[in-house]
Amino acid sequence: MSMTILMKMVGLNTSSQIWKTLKNYFGSHNRAQINKIKVQLKTPKNNQNIHTCLLEIKKTVDSLVVIEAPISIEEHIKVMVDNLSNDYNSFVTVVMSRLNPNTVEDIEALLLA
Repeated sequence: MSMTILMKMVGLNTSSQIWKTLKNYFGSHNRAQINKIKVQLKTPKNNQNIHTCLLEIKKTVDSLVVIEAPISIEEHIKVMVDNLSNDYNSFVTVVMSRLNPNTVEDIEALLLA
């Protein structure tokens, strides 16, 4: 445990006070981590090949799942589409206008084909 959190617990008398302090301390760190990872999702990856780009997005999305802050399928797809270069504009138009809901796996397969 870090010295910072230990210092915050000095003078606390009850287990309730200690748990509240721990919850606040680690909760703020968790929110900061979630925000940092979400910023990574929005960072353009246009200079990478499509395979590397999709892997980076998947890794970042998986990181959010691990810290119990998953994003929706729609948001995942939006991140994928937003990271495509202009060369993929016609692909995006066709895929996004489909009547059936898109899955992440379908879009990945189409992009890699």
